[in-house]
Amino acid sequence: MRGDYKFLHFFIGLVFLLCLSNCAFLEKPYDLVIKNGIIIDGTGNPWFKSDIGLKNKKIVKIGLINESHAKKSIDASNLIVSPGFIDIHTHCDRKIAEVPTVDNYIYQGVTTVIGGNCGGHPFPLKEHFKKIEDQGVSVNFGCLIGHNTIRRKVMSFKMEAPTEEEMEKMKALVDEEMKAGALGFSTGLSYLPGIYSETEELVQLASVVSRYGGIYATHLRDQGSHITEAIEEAIEIGERNKIPVQIAHIKLADDAVWFQLERITGPVEEARKRGVEVTLDQYPYTATSSGFTSSLPSWAFEGGKEKFLERLEDKEAFQKIKSFVIKRRLNSTKGINKPETIYIARSEKFPEYEGKNLQEILLSLGKKSTTDNAADLIVEIEKNGGASGVFFQMDEKDVEGLMGLPYNMHASDGGIRIKGEGTPHPRNYGTFPRVIAHYVRERGIIPLEEAVRKMTSLPAQTLRLNKRGIIKEGLYADLTIFDKNLFTDKATYPDPHQYSQGLMYVIVNGELVVEQGKHNGGLPGMVLYGYGKD
Repeated sequence: MRGDYKFLHFFIGLVFLLCLSNCAFLEKPYDLVIKNGIIIDGTGNPWFKSDIGLKNKKIVKIGLINESHAKKSIDASNLIVSPGFIDIHTHCDRKIAEVPTVDNYIYQGVTTVIGGNCGGHPFPLKEHFKKIEDQGVSVNFGCLIGHNTIRRKVMSFKMEAPTEEEMEKMKALVDEEMKAGALGFSTGLSYLPGIYSETEELVQLASVVSRYGGIYATHLRDQGSHITEAIEEAIEIGERNKIPVQIAHIKLADDAVWFQLERITGPVEEARKRGVEVTLDQYPYTATSSGFTSSLPSWAFEGGKEKFLERLEDKEAFQKIKSFVIKRRLNSTKGINKPETIYIARSEKFPEYEGKNLQEILLSLGKKSTTDNAADLIVEIEKNGGASGVFFQMDEKDVEGLMGLPYNMHASDGGIRIKGEGTPHPRNYGTFPRVIAHYVRERGIIPLEEAVRKMTSLPAQTLRLNKRGIIKEGLYADLTIFDKNLFTDKATYPDPHQYSQGLMYVIVNGELVVEQGKHNGGLPGMVLYGYGKD
């Protein structure tokens, strides 16, 4: 009997081992395999052909892989496989909780969006991050702290420098947001109330960010005749705190300084020689987009909207405001008809104006298209709730010249859009495919490998996203797969609500989100926290 028991134990053990062996055999070593792709790895290196194996959100193998070893496989023959695009400058924080599929970015091949730019962010970040994580999101999301948000919390719309007490309160809020996981600190120095701040205020607030390894990102104080001084201010803020400086949506936005790129490259390259890490981002268009508030003098808004409306009733104040608008928006050194170059993108009070330029609106109102009438129209729109506009301010030669700078990356400066709402800037739908279609394929301004580097590893490096932005074993599997001959933007100024074509697959953290050009509704994105996260 004892021998029979021994045999039975042996038999059971053998069966158990065989089951384990079979289970291990049946378990596929890869969740997804991408076969035969043309790999552009994000470093700027030349392309190569290979397979890529993904498992548990990561890239686990680059090399020849048997597709039978994967739960699912994709044939990427004749397709480009690149790291997912990282948009370092967006305003997606404003709607990402309401539109977690982030369609107008996913369809550009973007797998990571950074919010909190131009001095504004959702406060408090801890709550915002939790909401995103609880409901899920299609892309990865990181966020900066907005100086304007912090200043409004403490000082409202005061023009004065902060008192010692106010400064300490602002520092405490910045500290709180860095501990919540912010990636750095942003300013919008042509917007309210950041326009009221002096350099020393920004240096002090950025000193908090330096404790946590964050960056300083800025919408400059001036992008025209004083752009050099504005860049030097940004560099000073970063240099004094020993933190990276990221200059947003770089441009020469005044025809008086077109073709003078040295105003930008001079201070940036001098700083880089000194060891200051300065980078830029740029969208590939000749038009800007912002609210009409930036067209009016900052002092007009001191004390809030009620004070602004009071000043409009004062004839002398009104005339000063109008003169500023003419100088800021309607003057041209090159004889350009400025009312024809300013379009209404979105206006709640005047939806009938959307998609039209100021000249068209004035003529529809039975008025002549004069500088004087255009200024009155801008003030009237702002008086009645404002509008977002599209402003043609740049020259194509400058756009191309800036694009060739090795420390300049591609970014949209856009936000999440709902199809059919308003007539927004086409950058919201077309930034990344436009770079590849127009500036790589058609114009030959930069090679494809360099364009991809500026969309992937350069923003990842700037933001210290150490496990993203490159196709490499052990890194997160954020990947974009497209046809290099067909990948094209479709969005135009008259008809911006159009997704790109030629995008085949998008993978976020190892999961397919776009399959055969269609968003599948997946929400595998993650919140990307800064080093200060407690």
